[in-house]
Amino acid sequence: MATILLVVFALVLGAITMSWGKSYVEGAETAPEESSMGAFEGAVIISIKSIDTPLKDLQLKHITGAISEEEYLTKEQELLES
Repeated sequence: MATILLVVFALVLGAITMSWGKSYVEGAETAPEESSMGAFEGAVIISIKSIDTPLKDLQLKHITGAISEEEYLTKEQELLES
């Protein structure tokens, strides 16, 4: 009897969590408003204030395509060695 109650409890808890998660994810998927820069569909917005280390700055340059992967790996190795 206890096993059946535990299984039912786990299923109910899972259903509640999935329902909450679904509404949470749907709310997070809303697109940002269009501004003077155009649509931001699929864009990742990074605040410059949050870049507080040279490694993060280097990663941002690589992600945005400002430097090649080879340049990134070389500079990353230099930063990690120092």
